[in-house]
Amino acid sequence: MRPLSGGRIKPKFSGKIDMKTQMRFQKILMLVTLIISALCFVYSLAFLTGGLGNVQYYKPLNGDKYVDNINATKFIDASQSFVSTSVVLSIVFIVLSALLFFTACHTRRNYYITNYIVIGVVVLFAVAVTIYSFVAIGNVMNLYLNDIAWEAGTNGGFNYAEQANSNYPLKRTTANFAIGYVLYALVLVVVAALVLNLIWKIKLMKGEKALLENGLEKEVA
Repeated sequence: MRPLSGGRIKPKFSGKIDMKTQMRFQKILMLVTLIISALCFVYSLAFLTGGLGNVQYYKPLNGDKYVDNINATKFIDASQSFVSTSVVLSIVFIVLSALLFFTACHTRRNYYITNYIVIGVVVLFAVAVTIYSFVAIGNVMNLYLNDIAWEAGTNGGFNYAEQANSNYPLKRTTANFAIGYVLYALVLVVVAALVLNLIWKIKLMKGEKALLENGLEKEVA
């Protein structure tokens, strides 16, 4: 450490204690968190597209009741429930991610109690959303692939092979579900990064505080 004008001492940090690097990283991380939360919202809205969205047309209203032409009732109910819940959860996720910026988690050199609380809430909420989504996506995928009557000669003729409508084609594919698994796996990666970044931040703050206290002691001496 080198004395400055007025007798003050400016601590000089080593490569192991690089607050500037950490602060650059936290800016990127908070932005990525917000982007991922927005992608969760987009995924929720886009989930029932393509073949998944066309399933509803195979349960038309005939008179005063619906006719399930391909045994898709359970899938339709489960998928619509997932979308409705996921949209709400995604909006909350976006709001919480925005709070990271509102509490300056992306720019603060020193974190305070509000920063710890917000980061903790985001992490816990993101984990809960991911667990729910993995379970719900798996359930909906199972209903789509195995509960819907796909093969000809099954379900008394109420199957896709015999009831197919070229205007509303279905594909026995897992693309929409795979995208969801990848997306929420990324959410877990972001969660891990938030936790590790917080630990890194705490260590740097402690190191910086120790160096400043050490510098003050030498100045007094």
